[in-house]
Amino acid sequence: MQVKVIIGTVAFMLSMMVFGYAALREPARLERFTDARLGRQIESGAHLFENNCATCHGVEGKAEECYDAASGEPIGCIGLPLNYAPLLCEDVSLRMEAMKWEGSKEAFIQATLTSGRYGTEMPTWSQDFGGPMRTDQIVDLTKYILNWGTEELCSTPIVVYDWPELYAEYAVEYPDGDPAHGQELYLLYGCAGCHGTLDNESSAAVGPWLGNISENGELRIDGISSEEYVYQSILHPSAFISPDCPTGPCSGPPSAMPDNFALRMGENPQDLGDIMSYLFGN
Repeated sequence: MQVKVIIGTVAFMLSMMVFGYAALREPARLERFTDARLGRQIESGAHLFENNCATCHGVEGKAEECYDAASGEPIGCIGLPLNYAPLLCEDVSLRMEAMKWEGSKEAFIQATLTSGRYGTEMPTWSQDFGGPMRTDQIVDLTKYILNWGTEELCSTPIVVYDWPELYAEYAVEYPDGDPAHGQELYLLYGCAGCHGTLDNESSAAVGPWLGNISENGELRIDGISSEEYVYQSILHPSAFISPDCPTGPCSGPPSAMPDNFALRMGENPQDLGDIMSYLFGN
């Protein structure tokens, strides 16, 4: 009997040691499992982004290099940058502040993907709202976008340029514009995607055609020159909304035009001067 007790005690102690060892290893195992699952989600999200989002938001989400899905030809990026510090850095990013979002960053991105942005080219993607993607695909795409928020990206200071209130004041600081470079930027910033090319009025798809803005811009607001009107419209698109768009009355407020050009161009303020030179033939 005593031998059985000893054997039982030893067996119990060995079992506890095995369970204890397994318990100590469990957090590491779960971490590896979590990392593996996240890796699979990011990989899936990468494929979803390439096939559905890159046409508007650009290669690697930088809104710098976009291609037509059918022809493969370069086109202007009409989507906002996503691989971008003002979206991905800090617990409450600058874009979340601009949209007055009070939830988490992940929820912000997931909600945008799910339901789109009313009045813009950003469509609904979730099947729950008539889009093509399942909930798990929306989650995978969100994980992929968040994956761009690296330490390297977020350690670079965000440059915020103090834009002068009036165009005349800005022109003193940046008097010389390069219209050829402005034409390239007009595509790069996605202007052509909404406003069309300056030589073809029918190319405007969303916003007013700008081929005649030098003549009719001053007619939009009494006492405001065409140059001042365009300057303010780029930096503060909801301050005044043009009454007529290609498909009917323009939507808003807020304007369907992205409101972060001041931030995006703030890294290179000369970009605005070059675009103005292109629009006004300087």
